Amino acid sequence: MSGLSLRVAEWATGLTFERVPSTVVESTTLRILDLIGVMLAAREVPLVAQARRAALALDQGSGARILGEAENVAPMAAAFVNGVLSAVLEFDDTHIESFIHPTAPVVSVAFPECHRRRVTGRALILAVLTGGELTCRLGLVTPVRLHTLGFHPTAVFGGFGGVYALAKLRGHAAPLIADAIGAAGSLSAGINASFEDGSSTKMMHVGMAATGAMRAMALAEAGISGPRTVYDGRFGWFRSHVQGRDDLRFDALCDQLGERWEVLNIASKLHPCAFTMIPHIACALELRERHGVRPQDIAQVVCRIGRRSFATVCEPVEDKRRPATTWHGRISLQHTVAEALVRGRMDKSAYAEDALRDPVINALADSVLHEDDPATVASRSGGSVTLHMKDGRVLTHVIEDMRGTRANPMTREDIVAKFLANVQGVLPASRAEQAVETLLALDAQEDAATVLNSLAAT
Repeated sequence: MSGLSLRVAEWATGLTFERVPSTVVESTTLRILDLIGVMLAAREVPLVAQARRAALALDQGSGARILGEAENVAPMAAAFVNGVLSAVLEFDDTHIESFIHPTAPVVSVAFPECHRRRVTGRALILAVLTGGELTCRLGLVTPVRLHTLGFHPTAVFGGFGGVYALAKLRGHAAPLIADAIGAAGSLSAGINASFEDGSSTKMMHVGMAATGAMRAMALAEAGISGPRTVYDGRFGWFRSHVQGRDDLRFDALCDQLGERWEVLNIASKLHPCAFTMIPHIACALELRERHGVRPQDIAQVVCRIGRRSFATVCEPVEDKRRPATTWHGRISLQHTVAEALVRGRMDKSAYAEDALRDPVINALADSVLHEDDPATVASRSGGSVTLHMKDGRVLTHVIEDMRGTRANPMTREDIVAKFLANVQGVLPASRAEQAVETLLALDAQEDAATVLNSLAAT
């Protein structure tokens, strides 16, 4: 039985840069630019330094660099820390239908590979595109939102995307790719337990997926076989991880593959938090600006959000009103809306410890209620905020599709502005502008490692 994995691997090996529409190339290039900015913004987060110590304690060697650093480290260590950099601010992109963060694991493993061998900008774009497209499509196979089963979708699917990216950069044939994907199925893991207490393990998931992809590829390159039925077999990934379902949509993995591009449904984030709350930040900021709202004048805040998000960002209410950690705040609707209303911005500096303990923000968070919004079932990217003011006014703002989605896209200028804001204080202004110019022309760069090395902070 050949299974789906070999069929998908054959498509991946046959994909060339010339066959990719220009709109898809540009979208991928902008996502790389976006993720690099997010990763550089996270350089000084204490958790990154802790992850770096852990990685270098286990994976010693040289041949690669962590993004933003000049030191040579082992490729496995670089991939792991890159993954933490991409995830720790919760600022990376999201595939709306599957809730996967598809680009982060792929670039985390692809960047060290650029240091290991001469890779052109075109090759890097094609590898990120291949890994991202197939990650998104894997997410379409199951109609179940994996969060409800306790899985973190990015963690469990990210390793597969990383394998496809690595294989593309190394020029492997389909059978070897299928073997590596088979191994990746046994390395696929990641639970949502950190959602309950705000602990740090969830921030390691992208790094774990990236290193899992490298390990799976090494096994295949050593001649170790992997199951061809890793996706669709009786004991394959989907039937083991999504048990008791008979509505798995395996056709979604290959349907119009290479003609209808799922990567165009990846949304970049304007704010560093769970993407389902981004519409509510936009609503809160709009109401604050339009009506000159002051926190002390608000009696109650009502947020409408899809019921599917209650368990992850709204409940238990007591925990969400007082997040235990900065990451816990990034998945709290109550704290997020309160901080937006009090401080008037939600950028890379949001969710700081002083914000979590701010008595004004905490008092306002106590007044935030959540209600089901059935209208978001289709778009998955809308929401509304209503302010009940102490003077009797009722102020409401509705977002049908948040910025960054295909229905309401961020422009090239938006992505560049986000990048420049994220690297402020990390790169001097002149180097930041040069980085934008170079990365936007990534397809013309002969050596991707040179481009990445130029981003090392001084």
